[in-house]
Amino acid sequence: MLTIPVYFTSPIVISVSILTAIGVYVLFGPEPQDRRKRGHPGGLVNYGNNCFANAIVQCLASSSIFIHWLEQYLHKNRVAQILLDLIHSINDKSGSYSQESTVATLIDHMRQPRWLSPFEQQDSHEFLLSLINVLTYKQSVQTKQHGFAACLDSDEQDETKSLLITESPLITPHPFQGLQATQLQCIECKHKNPISVSLFETLSLVIPDRQISNASPFTTRQQRNFTLQELIGNYLKSEMITSLTCSQCKSKSNLPHRKITTFSRLPEILCLHIIRTTWTNEGWPTKNTSHISFPDLLDMNPFISLSRLLPANIPPTQTIKKPSNALYRLNSVLVHLGGISEAGHFIIYRRRIDNHGWLSISDDSIRECSDLQVFASMAYILFYERIKK
Repeated sequence: MLTIPVYFTSPIVISVSILTAIGVYVLFGPEPQDRRKRGHPGGLVNYGNNCFANAIVQCLASSSIFIHWLEQYLHKNRVAQILLDLIHSINDKSGSYSQESTVATLIDHMRQPRWLSPFEQQDSHEFLLSLINVLTYKQSVQTKQHGFAACLDSDEQDETKSLLITESPLITPHPFQGLQATQLQCIECKHKNPISVSLFETLSLVIPDRQISNASPFTTRQQRNFTLQELIGNYLKSEMITSLTCSQCKSKSNLPHRKITTFSRLPEILCLHIIRTTWTNEGWPTKNTSHISFPDLLDMNPFISLSRLLPANIPPTQTIKKPSNALYRLNSVLVHLGGISEAGHFIIYRRRIDNHGWLSISDDSIRECSDLQVFASMAYILFYERIKK
């Protein structure tokens, strides 16, 4: 009997090949536009443990202020070009996206090879700071700014010309950049030293300890909750510095000084990082799961107390006018699920593209969610945008 060899390809092999080809196309880029629901952005596929970067890119994609800054000022920056192309693809602002505009390419151009490990989780906050640093690396630095008014919001400049300041590390402002002012005051003679100004791009807020004695487990859980305003107030809380020599009380040494901190210029995008990693007595890291309630609209006016920094010889009636636009609106929330920040998974909540409701985004999984789900989440990073006048 004549046997004719027949060569054929298994349907399973064909299916796997097709799926592989499709996977290569979408693996490093946003979700194809024809899959998206109206008002939904595109997702980003997790090709290992890159959810830490996916979450930050999605948060930035939800910020019109950040996108405008990229478009207007960083068109020659290669990392900015990749990021902007990726953001436009996520938000469906262009018909197609470049094959080079992927999260993997973004990380590669940031020169952070350790973040490309497919088996190592990284921290979203660390990634955000590194990304900002790369985007602003070549910006010029201005030093020796004489006058505190040069470091303030425009509404305050005319009324603070009498205040002196040490060298100010002013950089061409970007949306995340703010300035905080600190001053040391002698407890003995009330003399106030010159004001020093420092930059900040995110505010890292510590969850304070709150010990409750003779409380049931239920009340203990209730007492472990805090408000975002409490954490910001705690950040600005005066602290005592010991063993300093007062320039006014020259005959006395080792005098305690009070360190006063306030904000002198607020950023356009207020990024609040809630530190959740704590350490046990044995030196093991653990996660603080206290709930931090946060508002949709955040008024920062109560935290701008520039009158605290006035020299003692200025009458109290000469107060400093607060900026009138220190009101912020919540734009996105980044949440860490699981154990400490070196493990687990990062997701975000962001507003829909049409601003009608919220979305829960976990890499390429996107679904609508309620306001209650957003504001009940265990926030790790909060992104607020300043409301324009």
